[in-house]
Amino acid sequence: MRIMIVDDHEIVREGIRASLQRDDRIEVVGAAANAVQARRLIRQTLPDIALLDLRLPDVRGEDLCRELVRDFPQTRVIVLSTYLSEETVRGALEAGASAYVTKSAGLGELLSAIERTMEGGPAPGAAAGTQIVKQLHALVTDRMAGTIPTPQQERVLELAAQGFTNQEIGSRLFISESTVRFHVQKLKAKFAARTKTELIAKAIRTGSIAPAGEAGYATPET
Repeated sequence: MRIMIVDDHEIVREGIRASLQRDDRIEVVGAAANAVQARRLIRQTLPDIALLDLRLPDVRGEDLCRELVRDFPQTRVIVLSTYLSEETVRGALEAGASAYVTKSAGLGELLSAIERTMEGGPAPGAAAGTQIVKQLHALVTDRMAGTIPTPQQERVLELAAQGFTNQEIGSRLFISESTVRFHVQKLKAKFAARTKTELIAKAIRTGSIAPAGEAGYATPET
């Protein structure tokens, strides 16, 4: 399964790429940060599936979805977004998306959506939006039960996502650097992450923290 990733946050893109590449059935043929890169990449690689975030800096995700479905019918589009509402899901399905997955649903649900899409079944209609939202809400609630950070851990995560070092985080939160390291290690265990970069990517995908601003991330230490 040849897959292209379109997401404007580098850490999220690379986190998704790393997760998918652990599956021997999947080849990630490229990753794009905006619509211009996505158009160029899809022409070059002709992937089976484009994983598309709705929040892009240069175009509405629904508009890009509609364009890709129209111009590259051999490529199916799966929307992979932070947002989960009936209006958002319905808009993506009306634009031609073959599936909709919220980032907080986790890798297992994303792989299931990829498998269903590759099996070639009909894309769900806009009327399916309500049921999809209910299913994803239930899945996210169950999955998040054991991974909710404490308020202090959440603040550490937010600052780490902005690129601050452990020492800088400690200064801003008035705690020692060793306490910051302790929180980071606890969070890595909670999210099953090996590095700080992977931790931040997983925290964003599960909705535990919001992505950084439009300027993007500074690269955090690992």
